[in-house]
Amino acid sequence: MAILSLAASVALLAAPAPLALDGQFAVAWRRPLVMPELLEYKPFEPAGPQVDPATGVVVVATRDGFVRAFDAEGKQLWYFEGRGPYIGAPGVGGGIAVIGGIDGHVVALDVVSGIGRWQYQYKEEIGAQPVFDGDLVYLATLEGTVLALEAKTGMWKWHFRREPTARFAILGIGRPAIANGVLYQGFSDGSVVALDAKTGSVKWDRKVGRGDYPDVNASVQLSRDRVYVASYGGEVAALDSANGNLVWETKVPLSYKARLDGDLLFVVSTSSVLALDAHTGKQVWTAPLEGTPFADPFPLKGLVLVANGKGLLVLDRRNGKKLRVFTRGSGASAAPSVLGKRLYGLSNVGELVAVDLNLK
Repeated sequence: MAILSLAASVALLAAPAPLALDGQFAVAWRRPLVMPELLEYKPFEPAGPQVDPATGVVVVATRDGFVRAFDAEGKQLWYFEGRGPYIGAPGVGGGIAVIGGIDGHVVALDVVSGIGRWQYQYKEEIGAQPVFDGDLVYLATLEGTVLALEAKTGMWKWHFRREPTARFAILGIGRPAIANGVLYQGFSDGSVVALDAKTGSVKWDRKVGRGDYPDVNASVQLSRDRVYVASYGGEVAALDSANGNLVWETKVPLSYKARLDGDLLFVVSTSSVLALDAHTGKQVWTAPLEGTPFADPFPLKGLVLVANGKGLLVLDRRNGKKLRVFTRGSGASAAPSVLGKRLYGLSNVGELVAVDLNLK
């Protein structure tokens, strides 16, 4: 692995003066990370950044195969030349960042120094952000496999594979969701499976998505006793987390991503953003997406941020009213990451932007 120090890193442009946007968003600094390729058409950065709550270090993976880390002031701490491109954001936990590429190569790096801890190779495309739980880290592949590795060593512990369907599958897969020793994962055949997080043994298996494109590409959402699932076929459902029995179901055609926030389940389809009552499944509001979905919606202090390709669409959480589209001109497809009053976003041209928030 090639870990390079700051001294040897590429030069970055100086940060501009903070830019105020309606008094709520102020750009603290920005760092262009990826050099545009000749004749590159519509660059796309789906992975996005992840900030470590313990150190404040933000780690970002980009389409050129690089992983970079910055402190809160925008100083580059290290970079790693990997094998990307990357679809899922880095997973951060226990002082390490774990990143998986679509070539199946997984690497764990020290968050502060960038020193390599371990690497692992799997013959499938890693398609989602790694998730830490206890002493294990979990990854999901585009081909329908969930992997459990030891977080400290990268040693394989178990895997569960759902055989892919013969038909065309919608690009993407959700992050593993874990609670009370159980891992929940959705798959392209429309199923949701509950697995023992330590052993990978199946606790229950439930079909939710139906039709020609039943794919569950949204990360499964969890509350105290329910599992929320959104399928591209249009079925959005709440299941009993203990046994997978149906609690309610509603139709949202072409549902792609979802996020639970308290009493509301936010669902992003190919044309709209909806808020559903998490208890009943009834629609609370709907708003046009005005773009292309890829990332999870991101609730934030009375707002809902939705990457729509054009930028971050900012909606009022209460009624879905469009407040603005936050963009620096190149659009955004990745979800942001937030620590305290600082938001980090990645534009489609590979510019990392740090934004200070003044939200009540």
